[in-house]
Amino acid sequence: MNQEQKKKYLSIKEMGQRRGVSSKTLRYYDSIGIFKADYVDPDTGYRYYDPQQYEKLGTILELRSLNFSLNEIKGYFTERNMKKSVDMLKEHYKLLEEEIRSKQRLAETIKEKIDFIDKVIDNNIELEKFSFEDFPERFIINKSDKSGESVALEFMHLEGHLHETAPILASDRIGFYMDFDDISEMENMDNWHTMIMCSEEMKNSRHFCVLPAGKYLCAYFKDYTADRDLFIKMFLEYVKFNDIKLKGIMIQQFKIDVTVTDDPKETIIEFQALV
Repeated sequence: MNQEQKKKYLSIKEMGQRRGVSSKTLRYYDSIGIFKADYVDPDTGYRYYDPQQYEKLGTILELRSLNFSLNEIKGYFTERNMKKSVDMLKEHYKLLEEEIRSKQRLAETIKEKIDFIDKVIDNNIELEKFSFEDFPERFIINKSDKSGESVALEFMHLEGHLHETAPILASDRIGFYMDFDDISEMENMDNWHTMIMCSEEMKNSRHFCVLPAGKYLCAYFKDYTADRDLFIKMFLEYVKFNDIKLKGIMIQQFKIDVTVTDDPKETIIEFQALV
C-alpha cells in the first residue's frame, strides 16, 4: 500500500482515539477475531482500518456496555439477521432492566441508612421509647441449628446463601430472630437465632422463614453489646406491665453496628415483637 492509499485509512491510533479505545484493546480485538484491521502492512505490521469500520467498533462498545461477553459479541456478528440480533438484544435488555431495578433498590436502602444515621447524629431518634408499627409480610433466612459456631461465622454462613448484591451495611437486615411459646424464653440467649432479611426469591432455601404482617411493638436501644440482656428485661417488663399479648415472634434488628462504627457505645438495635 502506497502513501496515497494509506491516506484513505485510519491508523490503529486514529481509530482508537475516535472511539476512546486503547491501541492495546484494538490489537486484542483483532487477535480474537472480533474487530480485525482491514489492512496490515506486511513490512511493519502496522494495522489500518477502513473508516466504515468505525460504526462496527461503536456497535461492539455498545454491546460491551450491555454486558455482552466477547464470545457473544463474536457470535452477534456471525451470520447476522434481524431475528438473531433482536433475540440477543431482548435477552440482554431483560438483564439490563433487572440491573437497573437492583441499583434502584440499592440506592433506596443506602438512602434509608443515611437518613437513619443523620437522625441519630442529630439526636432525633428516641431511645428506649416503645411504640407500635405496622409491617407488611417480610422474609428472612435464619440459622436455627446451633452448630457451636461464633455469631460472626453464623452470619457469614447465611450471607453465603444470598443471591444478590445489596450490601448488608446499607439495609439494616442483620439481627436475631425468635419464635417462642412463652415470653420467658426471650431471656435465654440460646433461644435466639441469627437472621438476615431477604426477598421472597429465597423461599426454596431451607433457612427461609416468613415474618407475618401485623402490628409490632418496637423500641430502639443503644450500646447493644454491653446491655442486651438488660434491654430484653426492659422489653419484657413493659409487655407485662401493659398487659400486651405477644404472638410468639420477635426480632432484634441491628440499625447501627460495626459496619458503620468502631465505637460500641454508638451501636443501636431495634426490638420488634408481633402483638
